[in-house]
Formats: sequence, C-alpha cells, structure tokens
Amino acid sequence: MEPFNQAKYSSILEENRRRVEKAAEFKEPDRVPVVIGLGGPYYARLFGYTFAEYYNDMSIMLDAQVKGLKWRLEWLRDDLTGIGVHLDLGAISEGIVFDCRVEMPDEGNPWLSPWIIPRIKTLEDIDRLEVPDPRRHKGIQAYYERLEKFRELARKNYQGLPVGGWLQIHPPVSAAGSLIGPEKLYRWLYESPGEMHRLFRKLEEAFNTLQEYYYEISGSEPGSLGLADDHSGYLNRRMYEEFTLPYNLRLYERHGANHRYLHMDSHMDHITDILLNVYRINEADVGVENNIKTIAGAFRGKVFFNGNADWRALLEGSLENVELEVEKCVFYAAPGGGYVFDNGGETYADIPPERLRYEVEYAKKVGRYPIRRECFKHLNRILKP
Repeated sequence: MEPFNQAKYSSILEENRRRVEKAAEFKEPDRVPVVIGLGGPYYARLFGYTFAEYYNDMSIMLDAQVKGLKWRLEWLRDDLTGIGVHLDLGAISEGIVFDCRVEMPDEGNPWLSPWIIPRIKTLEDIDRLEVPDPRRHKGIQAYYERLEKFRELARKNYQGLPVGGWLQIHPPVSAAGSLIGPEKLYRWLYESPGEMHRLFRKLEEAFNTLQEYYYEISGSEPGSLGLADDHSGYLNRRMYEEFTLPYNLRLYERHGANHRYLHMDSHMDHITDILLNVYRINEADVGVENNIKTIAGAFRGKVFFNGNADWRALLEGSLENVELEVEKCVFYAAPGGGYVFDNGGETYADIPPERLRYEVEYAKKVGRYPIRRECFKHLNRILKP
C-alpha cells in the first residue's frame, strides 16, 4: 500500500474546515462549500476493484478508501474537511443484528451491492423476532472483531489515520423495510397497524440496546444522534405522525440532547414543521425528491443542510443539465449560509468522475458570495421576473 502523508494536506483541510464551519454558523464564507457524498464503492470502481473484492478483502477496502481520499484532495478538490477510513458493511446492519440471510458479491456476481433477504414473511414472524443481547450475539461480536482487525491493518499501514465503525440499525420504519421488504411494509401499515407497532417497539428497543452497547465499549456518551430514515418519507403526513414520529422522537430525546441529524433520501418537504419544532434537528441531508425551494425556506437560519442536486444528471446527457441542478440548489439554498452543495443521496459508482469534477467546479464558480441572480444562466430562463 502506498504511504499517506497526512501533513501534506493539512492546509487544504484547514481551509475547507473554516469554509464549512462558517456556513454552519449561518454566515456566508467566500463561496458555498462543496462536499460530495462519496463512499467506498465509488472509490473501488474508480481504482479498478470489483464490489466482491472491496467488501470481502479488508486490505482492498482500506486501499480503495485511502486512494479515494488522495483523489478527492488532489483531483476532485471538493471541500473535504477530514480524513479517515471505516469498516464498510454496505446496508446490511439489520441482517447482522437479526440473523437474516445476506447476499454478498462474489465471483459469480462481482457488482452486487450487499443485500438483506427479508426474514419476516408473515405477521406471526414478528412475535418470533428477538431483540439481541450484543454481548452474546455471534454476528454482532463478529462485526466488532472484524472492526478491530481493520483498525490493526490501518495502524500497520497508515499510522495515525483515524478509523471508524460501529454497528447500528436504522430507526424503526426503515429497519422494518429491510426486514419485511418495502412493498409489504407499506401494505401492512394499513392492514395491520397494531402488529406493526409491536414490531416498531422491538426495533426501538434493539436500537437503544445497540446504542448503549456502543457507549459501553467506546467510552463515548449520549449527546449526538443521527438517523437515516428513507422509508418514512413515502408516508403521508397522517401515517408519518402515527408510525414514525413517536419512535424517532424518543430516540432523539434519549441519545441526542446536544445535536440531532437526519438523512432522508425520500420526501421531507411535507413534514418540515415536525423536523423543526418536534424533533428540533440541527442538521439534515436532503434527497433529490424534495423541493429545494420549500426546504430552503423552512430551514434557513435554523438547520444546516446539504444535498438535493439530482445525481441522475451526472450519468448522461448535456452538461447543461448538471449546471441547472447546481444553479437550482445554490440559488435557493446558499444565500445567508447554512448550506453545503452536494448531490442528493449517494453518489453512485457509475457516475463518470469527469462529470463529477465538472459539477464541483461549476458549483464553486456560481456559488461565490454574495449570490447574484444574474450568475445563473440557465435558471434565469425559467424563473419569473
């Protein structure tokens, strides 16, 4: 593995941190910060590894992530604020915690993303689902043993490089989506609400158990909590208030006294008052399905947020489509600070790196403060005078 000279990037990282921190204070830095949400699978594909190699070989996982950090700092040049690597599971935490069958990429299917096979087939299966004891659960203990091996590998090859990783499920509605499957999840919410609440209470208990186990083994304390809850965004407001709000609120109150973060790739623009006045979130990651004008109007000066640019514009077509996505986000969300430009959701592995760099450069160009309407050549054609 190639060496990683952290000191080489210290001045770049410090400049990026200052820019992002100023925006987080709802002030205007020199330009809107641009921090692209990139993960290990993107780096793996970029540097010639299959998903099978990346997820099944920790040395390859580490190499891809370290090369990805260098690539961002030297070539992509977005406003990355910190360096570090993590043990990457893919989206299979519920599978580990609740002993589901998990499909992993292999030689026969090298580009498969890790996938949970739902284990709850009938309502009666809800009664058979058990909240695990992390200290005795083989899958949970195996995860933390693997994490320690990953840390040792990083220490051996990249002394001082921060290593992250911990095991946690999604909040109840999204965790249920993994265990049941999305189609059955939404149907059962209408047909069998009592049974679904029984499931959600178990999932809430499991979340708390895993969180408190993490405090125990890491020495950390409650105070900050982030939730990733994509499935809930497809519920109408009444359903959201019944099936999501009480569970997520209790999680925030128990673990997030000081800071609350919410990621939703799905809709949140119909529940902004709940996010602000009930959850009292501090930070949000906004998916592509939201109306950025609505979100920006609700969050301005109150919630530090990122995202919403449609990553699909990066796959193909004219670069004007990329420019329009950038202009839309910057025009509505950047004035006054409080916003970081990013694509909504994950930046998928198939996105060409050249188009991604064009997006970053264009966001830097049109995102200079003060934000002026005349700078938006495409958006001005569709805005009312």
